[in-house]
Parts: sequence; C-alpha cells; structure tokens
Amino acid sequence: MGGDGLIATFATIRAYKKDVVLKKVGKKGPVAMLRELTGLSRTTIEKHLPILLEIGLLEIHNNGNIAVHGRKWSSNNLPCLHRRKLIPIKVYDKFIDTKTYCAFVRVHSRLGKQERQIGKKAKRIEVLEACSRNERLSKGDYRIWKKLYRQGITLEELKSKFRSKSTLSNLAFHKILKDTDIPSNCNESSGKDFKSKLIMLGLIKQSRLFELVLPGIKDKEFVLRENDLLHFGGLFQGSLGIYHERSPEIVINNALVGAEKKQVVK
Repeated sequence: MGGDGLIATFATIRAYKKDVVLKKVGKKGPVAMLRELTGLSRTTIEKHLPILLEIGLLEIHNNGNIAVHGRKWSSNNLPCLHRRKLIPIKVYDKFIDTKTYCAFVRVHSRLGKQERQIGKKAKRIEVLEACSRNERLSKGDYRIWKKLYRQGITLEELKSKFRSKSTLSNLAFHKILKDTDIPSNCNESSGKDFKSKLIMLGLIKQSRLFELVLPGIKDKEFVLRENDLLHFGGLFQGSLGIYHERSPEIVINNALVGAEKKQVVK
C-alpha cells in the first residue's frame, strides 16, 4: 500500500511523539503539526498521511488533535497483526536512511533463512559422511539418512551444491529493495547501490571470497579472455597465480543492529 516509505513515516512519528495524542497549537493543521514534530518534508507527510488515517494508525480528532496509536491498539483493532512478530525499526536523522532500514528488514530475513539452510545442509553432509565411514548413527541422524536415501540424495550431490557462506547477488538486493521477482523490473545497478547503502550504514558486512585455482600462472590475457567469454569477472591475476573470486559473503552486522535508542515497531 505504501511500502517502505509509509513504514518509515509512521516509525518516525512514533519515535518522536511524546504523548499518545499530539495536541493542536494555534491554527496549525495536521501536516504542519507532524512536520514540526518529525522534521519530515511536507511532500512525504502529504503522501503517507491519508493511508495512515485510512488504516487507523493515526486519527484526527474533532478538536484537531492527532492520536498516534501504538502496539496495544494495533493488536486489538488490526486483526492482520494478531500474533505477528514485532520488528524494531531504527529511526535515523535522515528519512532516506530510515526508509533504507525498513528495506533492510527483508535482507535480514533472507540472510537468516540462508543461514538456517546452510546449517541444515551441513548436517546432512555430516550424516552422509558418517554413513560412508560405516559409523553408527544416532536415532536423529538415522532419520535424516533415511529421508535422504528415500529422496535419492547423494553425498556428492550435496557437496557440489553446498555453500558454507551466506551471500546475495546485486540482483537479489534489487529484488528485495523493490519487493519484486518480475524479471523486467530487475536492475543490478540499483541492487548494488542498495547494498552499498546498507554497508555504509553499518547494517551488513561484505567479505571477499576467492581461491587460488592456477598456482604459478601469470597470464592477464587469459584472465581477460575467460572473463569476457563467461560474462563474469570471477578470475583475477594475483602474485601467486590466477584466482577465482566467488560471490562475496554477506552477513548481518549484529553489533550495530538493534542497539539504538529510538526504535518503533514495524
């Protein structure tokens, strides 16, 4: 309905309000009152205020006061939020940064799912390796082996597809930012900019991953030719030979996420 901008607007209002009700002073209207409270632009407030009023998160009283509803009201009056997980949103001095944080919530979720899948696949490999060594399995490991056996999944197949580090491509970052999987809307440049913004805000960390594949070989023309043919810049010349660089590891910077004072609930 309003996307990250709507969430960021309400988060900012919630973070800066001192009381449940913003009392009208003089002849100021709702837009002017919210602008004075939050520092948000008139355009931003005028864009999102009607939606916040429509869904009931804000309410304008007959005397001009503005009620800002919180979690308890939302839980009682918005059935769609019943028993939903509450997610803290950091409110920055700049609205665009708050909006970026709202999109970061989806990045956090995606990386969390990846890490759980990595752990699950690592356990499967561990069980199949133990089985290949004729080691005795626990009841839990035996159930895992039995399920894999029935599905015809082999150790070689798991290892060939296994990646021990979480990662997201620039294209994946764009899809998360725009919340879309439509190919025609994909833009790697947009995803790269979004990733850079998250790194700048200290929300994620990126680490290069590469390995020496052709030791002792120095051939820059070969590297350029191969990268051009494969349409990716995965090879580069190093002092010890030719390296293959994989997609970088992307991790959440847990030291900074959720440590701020001004937070509201998404």
